[in-house]
Amino acid sequence: MADANSAKLRMMLQGYEQQLLAARRLARFRVRMRLAHGDAPDDPDPAAYRRACVEKVARELYETLLFTGSDNPVVEDIRHELGKEVGQKVRFTYPPGQKLHIVGEGPEGMEPLPEDVQRKTRHALWRITRDTVDKSMLEEPSRSESFVKPVAQSGAKAPSTE
Repeated sequence: MADANSAKLRMMLQGYEQQLLAARRLARFRVRMRLAHGDAPDDPDPAAYRRACVEKVARELYETLLFTGSDNPVVEDIRHELGKEVGQKVRFTYPPGQKLHIVGEGPEGMEPLPEDVQRKTRHALWRITRDTVDKSMLEEPSRSESFVKPVAQSGAKAPSTE
């Protein structure tokens, strides 16, 4: 029995070691890629930074503008997309002293959605908001397409500090 446990433990540790080796290889590859692009090797990954910025803007939209009834065109697009996905027009209400309620437009007018549908609607709203922000956020221009040339390449002299 002890041999079986030690064999399982050894196999588990070998799996972890393989994962660590793969992660180290990937980190070295990323450093080489950054150096090839002219970036500092210690700079954070631009994709991770972009993802964090998208999350931050999407959270701001999600928490404030969507629920407060803003007339912002981006907010209207998100609401329209959510309505298409849910299959009905939805509104957000905050009854006094209660948490957020999502109501849908039904045949008898506005009626509250069941709790599980509200949860799915909130998840869909978060996904749509994140995707909309990601699509509308500007891309960083590539180094070869940059219209600002470094001083050494353009032939211009750097301003003097005298």
